[in-house]
Amino acid sequence: MSIEILEAKAELKDLVDTFSNLADVKDAAAQGELFLPDGWLEFQMGMDGEINKIEGREALVQAFAATINPCKAVYHINGQHTVTVNGDSAEGIAYCVATLVNDVDGKDIVTSNYVRYSDLYARVDGKWYIKRRRTTFLISDKHELNK
Repeated sequence: MSIEILEAKAELKDLVDTFSNLADVKDAAAQGELFLPDGWLEFQMGMDGEINKIEGREALVQAFAATINPCKAVYHINGQHTVTVNGDSAEGIAYCVATLVNDVDGKDIVTSNYVRYSDLYARVDGKWYIKRRRTTFLISDKHELNK
């Protein structure tokens, strides 16, 4: 494996981790900047669930903000990330546990989402971006936070 491929893989892992870190600090605008201007996100519940699509950076920022801004707390932990690099494009699979805490009728409700990201990446002017991300919610668990 060449040094260029290893560098690209490290940069792509950083891109995926940065996306999660920005969610945790509720910076939807910065999350959007990780996508190409015409990038898109697809999401589905389960591997065979209906696929919904959000297109364009502005729409993505609005969707991210609508998800994370109302939360009392947001926490992501990323797992394995495999990627295949082909010049200035790449494909990757990443796993994540995304945990959100919301106030529901005066109770702290925890939603833990076990997510599989199927990504397409593009390198533009030496920088990697997410071109397309399919977010598949494999498992979603809601419960009251134990205090």
